[in-house]
Amino acid sequence: MRARGPPTLDRSRRPVSGPAPKIQLPRFERLPLGNELTLLAVRHDDLPEVSVRLVIPSGAADDHRDRAGTALLTARALTEGTEERSAHEVAQALDFIGARLNVEVTHDGTILSLAFLSRVFDEAIELLAEIVSRPAFEESEVDRLKDKRLDEIVSGRDEPRIVANLNLAGAIFGDHPYGLSAGGVEETVKTLSGADLREFHDRYYRPAAATLVLVGDLPGSEELAKRLESVFSGWNGDAAAQTTLPDPDPIAARRIWAVDWSGPQSELRIGGVGIARLDPVYPAVKVMNSIVGGLFSSRLNMNLREDKGWTYGASSRFEGRKQRGPFRAATAVDAQHTAAAVREMLSEIESMHTTPPTREELELARNALTLSMPRLFETVNQVAARVGDQVIYGLPEDYWERYSDLVRDVSAAEVHDAAVRYLDSDRLAVVVVGPVAELKEELAELGDLEFRDVDGRPASA
Repeated sequence: MRARGPPTLDRSRRPVSGPAPKIQLPRFERLPLGNELTLLAVRHDDLPEVSVRLVIPSGAADDHRDRAGTALLTARALTEGTEERSAHEVAQALDFIGARLNVEVTHDGTILSLAFLSRVFDEAIELLAEIVSRPAFEESEVDRLKDKRLDEIVSGRDEPRIVANLNLAGAIFGDHPYGLSAGGVEETVKTLSGADLREFHDRYYRPAAATLVLVGDLPGSEELAKRLESVFSGWNGDAAAQTTLPDPDPIAARRIWAVDWSGPQSELRIGGVGIARLDPVYPAVKVMNSIVGGLFSSRLNMNLREDKGWTYGASSRFEGRKQRGPFRAATAVDAQHTAAAVREMLSEIESMHTTPPTREELELARNALTLSMPRLFETVNQVAARVGDQVIYGLPEDYWERYSDLVRDVSAAEVHDAAVRYLDSDRLAVVVVGPVAELKEELAELGDLEFRDVDGRPASA
């Protein structure tokens, strides 16, 4: 009997990719409630668990500029006591049923997320309704939250990467609400009171504007609507007028913000006004960004890390918001390479205009964005988060089912058009946090040089 040898493999050729996986998401069911709270239910009953997202379409961009940080502290204060329970009792109640409650505040919205086992459904939902509709906003708790937030702001000044990120937002957006941190700044947070949080809550936390997303092992539709109707019946209020944000103005000419920071490294950020989440060319921008800086194999990373050896990594991203959000490229390099690294980053950004993506770059970018999609929908928490995104940005119900096809249809010409539209190297902001006093002449050659302090205020050289 002849021994069978090992299979013959041609290792010089990359294996042929199989068909892209199709994401089959159960469509969410829209159920009416008497107080006009929108209810979206997605049945995902593989495990006895439930994930809830309460989406409030108001966030940091709705703060008055002189009270920036109100939206964040309002959300954080919800768990610090209600009309019926103290902060300690709220924490005990959550622990008793094994529920996890988190809050997230962005410029565009506020999300309260609650995860629990389906057997404690009623207790968990009743507690969520109490927290969101009847918060106490006790001054002692508000003061504690303010102190905590102020500590976060002060500690952030000790992190050059955080200083660079915050300064970049200011350099890109100026006085636009997107130019401030979603958590406010020291001067504004200090002034906040329980009355400010109460006013924000009363204005924006209204059921007619909110959406309750439930994913997991849920009761039947009729029973679910009945139980939620009972729990949330005491929460009332018409939707407040939404803040109409202007589109941020693009940067007129390249500007360099230099923040002096002693040490052997420089944190580098380059950015500009990017894209709105609902812009039809968003998929093309995602593909284009993957090529320039979104993947390990991107042009930025291959240049600065693999070719030059100046950094452990360089990356870029576009953050789509209700209005045009930021584009950001980031890295950290040895201080002696600061100006040269900025030049290389600007050159790679500009190359998206002059050097079309290769077939390999295009295919790799499209695969990275589409073949990884199923991993974003593996758990009830992930599904709830994706549906929450749909709510915040008004994405169509079948958006995630169509997303892979939208990305795979992006052509090289569309990538080039997106780069021309959104990546103009002469209209970007550059932020350098490092020993800039030693680099003054080199940095001045790159654009209009301004010295700033850690908080983004004008500073002397």
